[in-house]
Amino acid sequence: MWTVVEPAGTARAGAMAAYVVAVAGFLWVQEVGLRLLREERRAWWAGSGRDLLNLAGLVAIAGALRLLGFSGPASLLVGGTLTLLLFGASVFMATQTDTAHPLAWAVVVGAALALPVLLFPAQVAGAFGAAADALFALPPGAAR
Repeated sequence: MWTVVEPAGTARAGAMAAYVVAVAGFLWVQEVGLRLLREERRAWWAGSGRDLLNLAGLVAIAGALRLLGFSGPASLLVGGTLTLLLFGASVFMATQTDTAHPLAWAVVVGAALALPVLLFPAQVAGAFGAAADALFALPPGAAR
């Protein structure tokens, strides 16, 4: 369940490009979401709009991970975790620091968070699988 069957050749290069575009696009869209929050603070739809942006980011990142060969559960768990980490880094850089270029710093932090998935996909999927198995282990003798 927690496997990675990496594509070869051109398909791998395309999958890697899709992943990089998904991560970079998600970080850029976070800037749009933060602007929406600042400008439309009282509008009820501003929060829902940001939620839709985050959902689109999750779908893009998890989809790119599927292209990279992650199994369905692994792509959803790794993609969801990465989406949350990227969202947190983006919001932190934009709201909690006095840096002149928060988006640029969010991209740097995002690259540091996203790069291990490209460099060590099987190990990342295995680590997430081990964590999921530990968290959701059935009692001894229980049927799956």
